[in-house]
Amino acid sequence: MKVFAHIVIGLILTTPMALSAQNKAQGSELIAWGVLSGNSSCVIFAEGHKTSGRFYGVAVTTKTVGKLTLVEAQNYTFNQKEVLESQENMNNLMQIAQKDHVKFVKIPEKYSPELLEKARASCKSDAQ
Repeated sequence: MKVFAHIVIGLILTTPMALSAQNKAQGSELIAWGVLSGNSSCVIFAEGHKTSGRFYGVAVTTKTVGKLTLVEAQNYTFNQKEVLESQENMNNLMQIAQKDHVKFVKIPEKYSPELLEKARASCKSDAQ
């Protein structure tokens, strides 16, 4: 009975670590949206978070919003260095993508040189 209890406890303790490793693996991939085929240009963003806080005497509030930081643009002039991931801004990016045939690629904020090369290759694979 004690052996069974130790096995159950071991499984309970190791499961969160395995799930955490899966989430990190999923977060290290690139995400493309906009015009995915037949695009004439491409913009690569690094996805991060922007946290703002306020102090109200005895209480502190914080707000975290997704943030896209421009890494590079290929065959396109993108004037904004940062874009907050609000619904309105994401709709605007989709309108830009449709109007100008732009493919957007999002990579994690702490990206490896290999992932940046993978993002560049995904931009070139459909460029005409």
